[in-house]
Amino acid sequence: MRFAFAPIILIAISAALLFADPASAQAPRKPGAIPEANIDDEPLRVFRGVERAWQAGNARALANLLSESRIFMEIRGIDRRGGYFTRPQVLFIFQDLFVNTRQNDFTFVKFHKLEKQDSRIYGMALRSYKNNRSGGLYKDKVYVTLVKEGSRWAVAEIKSTW
Repeated sequence: MRFAFAPIILIAISAALLFADPASAQAPRKPGAIPEANIDDEPLRVFRGVERAWQAGNARALANLLSESRIFMEIRGIDRRGGYFTRPQVLFIFQDLFVNTRQNDFTFVKFHKLEKQDSRIYGMALRSYKNNRSGGLYKDKVYVTLVKEGSRWAVAEIKSTW
């Protein structure tokens, strides 16, 4: 008699798992991290893509999020002056950066003009990384600017400050 309710319990558990909200099953995000994006929150998806690519040290994924126009970059940890670069140049710069540094953290913590979504949206990320040559540990702020290009949002500027 003890096992008579087992099939009913098994069916109830299976149904609960089948109809569970997948969003609630996701791992909780860090405080201050990018809010979850709705279907029409393209800028948030781009910021999240930048965050994931940078954390993983994936230069190609980062380059895919860049503007078709020249990109302004001024980033600590690269061996060149800031300025305007083409997409292929930025890919090369990030490949070099990710070889010479180990990214410990890169998390967006603040946004500006996200609710207005006019021509430019800004995000500020906190970054920590280790220089592989010197062994030094560094922290800085990275500002990323998105611009609207046709129907898509793309990265137009990346700047870091002490």
